Amino acid sequence: MVDLVLHPGHSKCGSTTIQDFIYNNREVFRQRGIFLPDVNFNFPNDDQYQFQLTQTPRDYLAKIQSGEINIAELETKLDQLISSAEEQGCRRVIISAENLINAISSEKTKSIHELFNRKFSSVRVVYYIRKQDSLLVSAWQQWGHKAGESLDSYIKKMSKTKFGDFLFIARHLKKYYPEQMVKVFPLSRKYLVKENLLFDFCSRAQINVNNLNMDIQDSNSGLSSAMCHSLSRINDVYSDIHDQKVKERITALCPNSDKLLNTKYRHDLSKELTSLLYDKFQESNELLAKRYFPKIPFDEVLSLKPLTENSDETAALYEKIQKLEDLTALQMDMILTLQSKMDKV
Repeated sequence: MVDLVLHPGHSKCGSTTIQDFIYNNREVFRQRGIFLPDVNFNFPNDDQYQFQLTQTPRDYLAKIQSGEINIAELETKLDQLISSAEEQGCRRVIISAENLINAISSEKTKSIHELFNRKFSSVRVVYYIRKQDSLLVSAWQQWGHKAGESLDSYIKKMSKTKFGDFLFIARHLKKYYPEQMVKVFPLSRKYLVKENLLFDFCSRAQINVNNLNMDIQDSNSGLSSAMCHSLSRINDVYSDIHDQKVKERITALCPNSDKLLNTKYRHDLSKELTSLLYDKFQESNELLAKRYFPKIPFDEVLSLKPLTENSDETAALYEKIQKLEDLTALQMDMILTLQSKMDKV
């Protein structure tokens, strides 16, 4: 009997931090009989298993979703794991892959979830979400600006997809797994266990935290929206939307600007965009909150607020000025850093 803890995302909702936590504690998990698949979805019972590559099988699952790999191969891997579980000392598996909510209603993604539900003795799903306004800004910072898209055009495009439709995704998870085993929770620090994502994840996944390394820093944060806005105008500097080299270069050239590089601005979105997101998601967010976390104040964790007052527009104007000042300061840090390097030559 092998049970499964499934963390299917959502993208930009702490997934990389959770995956880093799993990877950093892989040895302790192994000793406990908790197995982690490697990047090719191999387990310790397989000779091809790579223990050092046990962070997420996201790319392997993506190949199933695209049709490059037949799901029969995944089924064989699971059958081999479960048939040897007692001999190997495996009692639980943890899988974290945020693309498991991508195209969740498609036949291929559906078949992956149905296979998990069929093969494991029980499945506990832990799914984190956040307000769509901050979600989409974060996604634009991570991917959209690298394609040369403005924040406005990116959010308008993404609002037409199911990317931020958490109720739609939760309903499909409920179709694939027993409803009582699907845990949906807002990524709001105030309401997390110990105000910490990793302690919260372990609590909801029923993982004992004793002897686990819980000191994992938040991962995969993007550059500030001010910096991304400028970079979107010269997006040819990126090789593709997954390119991290530009961020690494900028960070290296701004050793005194950590706070500026990671500044979170309050008024990134226009009145038009906040109204668009409110009309699109507010009602479904209310339904989701009532079903999965009714005791947490909805207004604090998932309610969206359109800009309606003149004071909001004035604050947005002041913030634009702040962004320009921040960019100027970043440029000065770069110039001084480069000058210092030249002086040493």
